[in-house]
Amino acid sequence: MKSKFVIALGVIVLTLGIGTAAYAAGEGQGLWASFQDMLPHMRAMHPDLSDRQLEDMYQSCHGNSGQNERGMMRSGNAQSGGMMQSGF
Repeated sequence: MKSKFVIALGVIVLTLGIGTAAYAAGEGQGLWASFQDMLPHMRAMHPDLSDRQLEDMYQSCHGNSGQNERGMMRSGNAQSGGMMQSGF
């Protein structure tokens, strides 16, 4: 009975480890939707903003596709976001 528990625990740990490694290797590329995918939702949430303003907002949160440019949503640190620093 004890060996079955140890084997099951080992399988769970191995599965979670492989999943984490696969996610880290992909850098979460599928996690965030593109601007075009998010645009209808953003229009509904912010009807008073233009498409250009919405795109600027998206870029400030998600950053550009370059590695050195990281937005609030990709930084991995919630404190790096502008809203968090301004106290909102």
